[in-house]
Amino acid sequence: GTGASVHTSLDAALKKCGSEDCQTKQCVVLELSQTSLGDVHRALADDNSAKLGITIVAAQGPITQMEVLRALEYGDVYVAAVEFSTSQPTNIAPWLCEANSYKAGPSVVLFVESAAVKGDDEWTPFSYDPRRETEGKSVFIAEGPRIRKEIESFVARDNLLTLVATKTIGTAEEAAENSSDLAQGMGEAAKTVTILYTSDTGHGEECAKKVARQCRGGGFASSAVRCGTMDSFDVNTL
Repeated sequence: GTGASVHTSLDAALKKCGSEDCQTKQCVVLELSQTSLGDVHRALADDNSAKLGITIVAAQGPITQMEVLRALEYGDVYVAAVEFSTSQPTNIAPWLCEANSYKAGPSVVLFVESAAVKGDDEWTPFSYDPRRETEGKSVFIAEGPRIRKEIESFVARDNLLTLVATKTIGTAEEAAENSSDLAQGMGEAAKTVTILYTSDTGHGEECAKKVARQCRGGGFASSAVRCGTMDSFDVNTL
């Protein structure tokens, strides 16, 4: 129902994404492997990847989610890791519809056969949808009683950013009450954030701008968030 087109190769889908008449999601289905994951990252780094929809299927273990998590580094991208059963694949369609409805950038969905992660306590289904940010919700949702270490680290980083952005680690008002120069400095620092980057391929710039958007969405005023190249920053302002 999303009007998406399905291609037989990643290159074909990417080529169509770069055409002037491309208006809908261009999808491809890949089997999980180190080669396919490398191809996915190459495609996401391409300037024409905005309308790309990638589905990765894993029928057997071991399963690693690290490379799928790395897809988040490319900025506006929808990412999900989902468990399914070949005997009852009823939950596949809703996830594909949600991924294909994401218009702000590419989407990557990892479908893992239930048997491949049976007994794997570290397997963690999750979804990352930047659209939730405008609704005041967490863009990253991990499901299950246990969260594997790499996902736990990401959640901790995301929560820390929110903590800083909502100024719960110190404000100017608290600093004034304490009459402490150090506290005053921390209170003022909690009002602004500066993000600097250097990039040859554009990847670093994308990541920096994504952090800036998260800061603004987390509570910082737009004017309080500065994002720019390292050589444009005046070190005398430190």
